[in-house]
Amino acid sequence: MRWGLGLLVVAIPLGWGCASGNTGAGQVHAELHAGVWAAEHNYWQEALFRFERAKELEPADPEVLNDLAVALEALGRYDEAMTTYKQALQASPKSSTLKKNYARFAEFYTSYAKGIIPKKDDGVASH
Repeated sequence: MRWGLGLLVVAIPLGWGCASGNTGAGQVHAELHAGVWAAEHNYWQEALFRFERAKELEPADPEVLNDLAVALEALGRYDEAMTTYKQALQASPKSSTLKKNYARFAEFYTSYAKGIIPKKDDGVASH
């Protein structure tokens, strides 16, 4: 099981709330939409690229940060995912979606950091 894939179901609606058009918000929406599509098809590198582009446009947007954290998690970049989840929570501490995503990942990350979940030779945990 890919940990990020389970979260993607929660993350999808977040990007759809952005305004559309040729504005910065419209571009953020387009990048999020493309990233979600890529993630749904397990193109995690492409999803990461799109979410990073969205972050360049809206660096403190909690929805962007959440989706970025999901992609980082799916790619096994757990330290970066943890940092990004924390940034998202700082930006939107009352978001129930972010709280759920963070709590679920934090439980996994704690086990991973303690070595309970073994790392492969390339540093990525095996699931």
